[in-house]
Amino acid sequence: MVRSSVTAPSSAAAEAVPDDLQVLFGDSMRAARAKAGLTLRQMAALSGLTFQYLSKIEKGEKNLTLGTMRVVAKVLGCEVSRMLRKASLR
Repeated sequence: MVRSSVTAPSSAAAEAVPDDLQVLFGDSMRAARAKAGLTLRQMAALSGLTFQYLSKIEKGEKNLTLGTMRVVAKVLGCEVSRMLRKASLR
């Protein structure tokens, strides 16, 4: 029997992971969208996602797939990993 050893993340890594990724991603999306000068309707047209869905993402009301995160990040010219960091770490 082969056992794999799983170690707990270091305290620094644990502190870098926020409790609510949905809200963090939504806040990052809103900030990046504003910086890009895009409305939600413009972003919907560029991403293929609905205006309503994007609005719920910004409010932290949607549990996103990685694929959706990639689409949003690509439209905004960002990396998903950057959008999941706390604002103080960006």
